[in-house]
Amino acid sequence: MRVRIITNGMTALVVGQPEYYRPKASLVRIKYENSTRYEYMIDNNLELLPTEEQYPAYGGTHTREGSF
Repeated sequence: MRVRIITNGMTALVVGQPEYYRPKASLVRIKYENSTRYEYMIDNNLELLPTEEQYPAYGGTHTREGSF
């Protein structure tokens, strides 16, 4: 799934399952688009992009621009 990082406005992909952090927060592994960088981000800092901006497998129409 594609998400927007609230703190920096960048777009990323969720990679894997959320991991336990606290009862009200989880750590989610993300990969920034057009980058090789992976990070763990607290789920409260992520905003799910609308369905139209998701990849076709998730019901959207977004296509990847070029290859990296």
